[in-house]
Amino acid sequence: MENSDSLSIRSMEEQTNLRHGQIEKVLKLLSVESPAPVIKDGSRWVRTPVPYKMDHARITHLTGQRVQEWQEVKKYLDNTNCKMTFLRRALDDLDPTPCGKCSSCLGQPVINISVDPTLAHRAGTFLKHAEMVITPKAQVAANAFLDYGFRGNLPQKLRAQEGRVLSRWGDAGWGKMVANNKHAGRFSDELVEAIAEMIQQRWQPNPAPQWVCCVPSRYHSELVPGFAQRLADRLGLPFVDAVSKIKDNQPQKGQQNRFHQCRNLDGVFAVTQPYEGQAVLLVDDIVDSGWTLTVIAALLQQAGSGLVYPIALASSSVKDS
Repeated sequence: MENSDSLSIRSMEEQTNLRHGQIEKVLKLLSVESPAPVIKDGSRWVRTPVPYKMDHARITHLTGQRVQEWQEVKKYLDNTNCKMTFLRRALDDLDPTPCGKCSSCLGQPVINISVDPTLAHRAGTFLKHAEMVITPKAQVAANAFLDYGFRGNLPQKLRAQEGRVLSRWGDAGWGKMVANNKHAGRFSDELVEAIAEMIQQRWQPNPAPQWVCCVPSRYHSELVPGFAQRLADRLGLPFVDAVSKIKDNQPQKGQQNRFHQCRNLDGVFAVTQPYEGQAVLLVDDIVDSGWTLTVIAALLQQAGSGLVYPIALASSSVKDS
């Protein structure tokens, strides 16, 4: 283990399970303290003899300011008098003259909020056809796959192909139905049809997949396999229960950086009965980092399958800023 007084950000990711951006923000905040408890030395961050003490008084002050600002916003929204007069008073301008232009002065919304039903229908159709690309991952985290032995860049022959995800979790297209169906314990036939339409009419992967398999789960053993079986029937393809989960792991959504996303999947899955050399559709319900699909795609191709096309009903990915 590295000396904890001097660590690279990558080493901190391994030890903390925090996102790269989160670690960077904390280090920048600490480095501008005077005196600073950490300093940067090349690509490493070094702890200084200065102990860090959290400024609770400053935190309380800033939190109070934010609460006060939010209360002011709510008062503005609830205010039935001139909106501009309210803003003037908030900025210490005591001129009480109404503006005559805001919704309070006019007695009606400033903007017409009625929606053309035709436009609403077109917007709904657009959202239901707004699938996103699942970009293949290539570079695995160093020292993460001790069981599988993956390291560096995955060989091209083990990488997944470009895939598709139907929606964003909870969005106004298919995402809300996906969320409701998942909580209910069964994905509807309407979602089967939506995925099939996307594959056949808009995506059209080439060469076309010849069979279907899915990501397994020990906690919801029938949810995704049941959906994948119905999708396979709709596409006229065989469904093969080719992937099994042989080791419990933590929920993947709780892994905050690439090292932990990879390490959490090491040795978890095993593959049997792949269709030798034939392209396959790999089905999951929710995709976040994409590493589960990446690992299973590599295992399938190691076992002799053809190209692997990942597909999911919804994405829950939130990018770190």
